[in-house]
Amino acid sequence: MELKPILRDLGLLLHVPGIMALTSLLVCVLANEPFAVRPFLWTAFAAIGTGQVLFWLFRRAEEMQLRHAMVTAVLAWLLVPFVGMLPFLLVAQELATKAGVSETVLAFQDPLNALFEAVSGFTATGLTVSLQPSELPRSLQWWRSFSQWIGGVGVIVLMLAVFHHTAEAGRLLYSEARDKKILPDLQATVRIIWWIYLVYTLLGIALLRLAGMPTWWEALNYGLTGIATGGFGISDASLADYGAPVRAVMVLLMTAGAISFASHYHILVKGQVNLLWRDVENRALLTLLVGGALLLLLENVWSRSSATWLDSLFQWTSALATAGFSTVRIEDWSITAQLLLAAGMVFGGAAGATTGGLKLRRIVWLARAALLRIERVSLHPWILMEHKPIAESDEREIVGPHIEAAAIIASLWGMTIALATLLLLHFSGDRTSLNAVFFEVASALGNVGLSAGITHPELAWPGKLILILLMWMGRLEILPVLVLASWLFSWRPKRLAPGIGTRKRSRH
Repeated sequence: MELKPILRDLGLLLHVPGIMALTSLLVCVLANEPFAVRPFLWTAFAAIGTGQVLFWLFRRAEEMQLRHAMVTAVLAWLLVPFVGMLPFLLVAQELATKAGVSETVLAFQDPLNALFEAVSGFTATGLTVSLQPSELPRSLQWWRSFSQWIGGVGVIVLMLAVFHHTAEAGRLLYSEARDKKILPDLQATVRIIWWIYLVYTLLGIALLRLAGMPTWWEALNYGLTGIATGGFGISDASLADYGAPVRAVMVLLMTAGAISFASHYHILVKGQVNLLWRDVENRALLTLLVGGALLLLLENVWSRSSATWLDSLFQWTSALATAGFSTVRIEDWSITAQLLLAAGMVFGGAAGATTGGLKLRRIVWLARAALLRIERVSLHPWILMEHKPIAESDEREIVGPHIEAAAIIASLWGMTIALATLLLLHFSGDRTSLNAVFFEVASALGNVGLSAGITHPELAWPGKLILILLMWMGRLEILPVLVLASWLFSWRPKRLAPGIGTRKRSRH
């Protein structure tokens, strides 16, 4: 595969964390944290400098194909967190020699902890090795929230809005699992996504402050991570430190983040409010929100949990929207309640939203295929009794291309969760239960951030590495990672996936 177009676009993408670091200097000044200025300057220099070198060296590279775009996306979601870890690492080193510095800050002297936090931030996951986020400097609190806000909508979407104006942009957008175009023009689609995102962010910040958050600083950080369905916070107990009005606003904000930008566009711009129920994916989301919250409430009543109805609604919304905020200690809930939350984390929200998970579009396709199969068998029971296959024409109707693709992704998810659970069991401690490990794996792969207590700065390094890989794979929806693996480990790359991302060659 030709590397030049990949390296050129990686150079462009590296400008994103660089510009973010430069923007964050204002926070360092306003928060009176001069110790953070040099770390952010170094981050900006490393990102923009490397990006400029790569772009100018390979600016005349050939047009990017889909296979190039997938590899670019996979590598970008590795490189950007590697740059994003620098503020954590360098600030911790700056403060290491000073007295009275919190252990939460000093933990980031370990590069793996810094990388874990950066990956969790940019993938909008929310699993954290910060034991007490309230003790972090404001510059790092901001960096955590800012990285999730950018990561929620996608670094590639931001890069396309600013830099990319070619036909290759569509392939890059597709490679980041965003194949829904709102407007015919791709550049207009990217810009409308950002306008919608900004409107909801500002609205969320204002509503959280009006609902009772004590300071604008808290409302700013939770507004950024709320609409991004990220899960990072600046209080030690997430949303448990706030009252019912704040939690109710956050439920609305998480739900908005779980609805696709295409739906938001038609609702806000065209006034098609009925799309909330007419669209099958939105209907599935609202049905699952209500039904799942009721099931979780009944389970909490059955298990005599101290959780209120608002806690059940909040935690189920947080799981289904893959947001990762919490108002209770999940590890104190029953195993059944934890498994219900894990199912929500696997389902996820709508495609083209800020959420992770399998996406409800695929869940709906698979459910329809299953129901159609059951209907056919019930009409012709001898098909199973006599082991006769369904007619080929009927099979095509049951297993269409969308359903087949959904089944493949779901199978990859199942295999990844099973393998990761087996591996993480070895590194999470002898007393850790299987359901807790399964919960943590589902949370990492679904880019959720809810924790059963396994994620911790003292977790063994292989355990942290497994969770980092899961967050990375979940953000890319696994398939592009396999494309990269096939390229890296194949002796004959040209024979892999013929017709995808390759130039047309003569038959002679």
